[in-house]
Amino acid sequence: RTNIIGTVNLLNAAKNTWKDNFEGKRFYHVSTDEVYGTLGEEGLFTETTSYDPNSPYSASKAGSDHFVRAYGETYGLPFVITNCSNNYGPYHFPEKLIPLFINNIIVNKSLPVYGDGKYTRDWLFVEDHARAIDLVFHKGKNHDTYNIGGFNEWQNIDLVKLLCVVMDKKLNRAEGESEQLITYVKDRPGHDLRYAIDATKINKELGWKPSVTFEEGLELTVDWYLNNSEWLDHVTSGDYKEYYRKMYK
Repeated sequence: RTNIIGTVNLLNAAKNTWKDNFEGKRFYHVSTDEVYGTLGEEGLFTETTSYDPNSPYSASKAGSDHFVRAYGETYGLPFVITNCSNNYGPYHFPEKLIPLFINNIIVNKSLPVYGDGKYTRDWLFVEDHARAIDLVFHKGKNHDTYNIGGFNEWQNIDLVKLLCVVMDKKLNRAEGESEQLITYVKDRPGHDLRYAIDATKINKELGWKPSVTFEEGLELTVDWYLNNSEWLDHVTSGDYKEYYRKMYK
């Protein structure tokens, strides 16, 4: 409903409001690297990689991308599409790996790692994604696609162990204490093995690159959550507890 019907509603609103007067207008569509499917141990997703989604969510995101391009071809609607890798940073809802595990470490709760923990993702600090969006919106080419990523791949288990080290230091815990919370849980269906973005195009054409390393961004993220415990307590109460039970029972 959101990814497909919602996108088409926005496309129709833009088309009908602008009424073929597209000068100075641009429809910006934020997508995901998940539309490309999964990678083996080598290779990167480029803007010309064929779509091969493996889950209903990624299929619906791929569908929304196709609708945006179709409106561009059929009605001349000016658009840009960006496909980004995993984001992390402040205000990230704790259903996602990094904020989920930060919260669980704080409250001494188990850290549920899917499968063998070797699923690999490319991570990008959210403020770097925001800068890329601003840049593409103002300087990108119409009817074009830009991949946004950090050239920053981490297997889930390695990321979690690094996070445990950072949290132990921040919370003045003994070295290795948080790592003892790691548990392995049943893998989720349609779980792609590896995503990795080639962000060469946006770097060469628009001059964008990440401003922080993953280690720097992770420390900034941990500090934000530790300094905003009231926000974290609020979003992890109520319905969140039932969601967590269903996901990691």
